[in-house]
Amino acid sequence: MPLRKLLNRRLTLIGISLIIILIGIILASSSFSRSNTTDKEPSVVPVRVVVAEPVTGVAGLRYSANITPHRQVDLAFKVSGYVHEIATLPGPDGRLRDVRAGDPVRQAMVLARLDTKDYAVRTSQAKASLEEARASLAMAQKEYERTLTLVKGGYVAKSDFDRKQEILDVATARVDVATAQLDQANNQLADSVLKSPLDGVVVSRFIERGSLVASGTKAFVLVDLSAVKAVFGVPDVQLSRIKPGDVLSVIVDALNHREFKGIVTAVSPSADARNRVFDVEVTIQNPARSLKDGMIATVHVADTNKSDRPTAPLTAEPTSGIVSVPLQSVVRPPDNPKGYMVFVVEEKDGRYFALARRVELGEVIGRRVLVLQGISAGDRVVTAGATIIYNGAVLNIVP
Repeated sequence: MPLRKLLNRRLTLIGISLIIILIGIILASSSFSRSNTTDKEPSVVPVRVVVAEPVTGVAGLRYSANITPHRQVDLAFKVSGYVHEIATLPGPDGRLRDVRAGDPVRQAMVLARLDTKDYAVRTSQAKASLEEARASLAMAQKEYERTLTLVKGGYVAKSDFDRKQEILDVATARVDVATAQLDQANNQLADSVLKSPLDGVVVSRFIERGSLVASGTKAFVLVDLSAVKAVFGVPDVQLSRIKPGDVLSVIVDALNHREFKGIVTAVSPSADARNRVFDVEVTIQNPARSLKDGMIATVHVADTNKSDRPTAPLTAEPTSGIVSVPLQSVVRPPDNPKGYMVFVVEEKDGRYFALARRVELGEVIGRRVLVLQGISAGDRVVTAGATIIYNGAVLNIVP
């Protein structure tokens, strides 16, 4: 074989070998790169935290409640038209002004009136139609009675009598229709006037003089504050302590911590889908109208149930070693379905980590629970997100 061909063959083999080596290097680099991407850092979980608080307060359970009116009514027009009149009351300066939010109203008081010209015309037309129908009925009745006498005497055919009977029936039906039309016209005329169905207070007014309103347009919102309701939520573990008929103490901070007595009038049969608490309604008599819609109150439920589990005395001073946390902070340990734990936030090198702490619980106070052992006052405890994190999880604390 010539030397030149031999050299070319060897060079070709060397090139192929180099290509194979390069391919191997590329594949190895790709594999290494993939392995590095799979070993990325764990994801950061956003959570909310609160500080464990030392126990303070008074004996029993306390719940935050909202004051709502005993009755609220939305008044709307059943007919359409232009607003012709709105009730007037003396203002703070003594001058008359249109009734507005905060003004008291009486039952049957006329609050607004529409322009009644069109409805008065319809009523007059309906009356005239009724009178005409009644006259036709009277004439048909006379013709019927005369024909009946002639038929009995054999002076007219039975077919003539049947026609008179038919005319009488039609006249009677026309009277019924005209009567219904008049009733409808009278109702529309009456519906053009809006009256208060209760003794109460105006919360909102949505109409003005001269404005055109359609049927169903809301005009006023009224509330009855002769009695009010304090509504609060109770977790299922405390629901057995509250039943209809119980007398509870309601304290309103806005009225210098004034205490009112109320009766439990309703307990919701199902829990709220969002926070899993049961709504309880306490009715309070309010003859002086001192309690207003939207006020915040504190409902005190006496601690009547005794438990073998040690509980912390609730005093005016913090109890050493006993803290409270929100109920949503408490979760079950993965290895003990009957135990309890919370996640405490631990900071290290500028990062936040979840540290699982097994705890012993005491009594529930409103929407918080006593923690007898496991954490200390001042520990930052995870609330929102406690059910989706794990021991050692990297956290992002959000407000």
